[in-house]
Amino acid sequence: MASSPQFESRRRPPRVALPGSPETGTGDERTMRAAQEMMRYKTLIERTVDAFGDEIKASRWLSLPSRDFDGQTPLQAAQKSGYDLAAIEPILIRIEHGVEF
Repeated sequence: MASSPQFESRRRPPRVALPGSPETGTGDERTMRAAQEMMRYKTLIERTVDAFGDEIKASRWLSLPSRDFDGQTPLQAAQKSGYDLAAIEPILIRIEHGVEF
């Protein structure tokens, strides 16, 4: 069956992943990156709960904007770095030691 000219004109061009986008690489590479990011996220949450001693307090701190992160939430700041704990660790240490600036 031949396709109609109208159908052909409505087809979208194939989607191409841009270099550096999460869509580049093989499926295994994307899966590995996602797994690594999930592990960093889990570590970040566990570390925050450890610093606060309470899941509710940790959750609240992670979700409230802070001047330490230029008005962003700590979770947003960590997300920018792929949930790298280093993004919020110095502040958690200050909190644990009762140091306020």
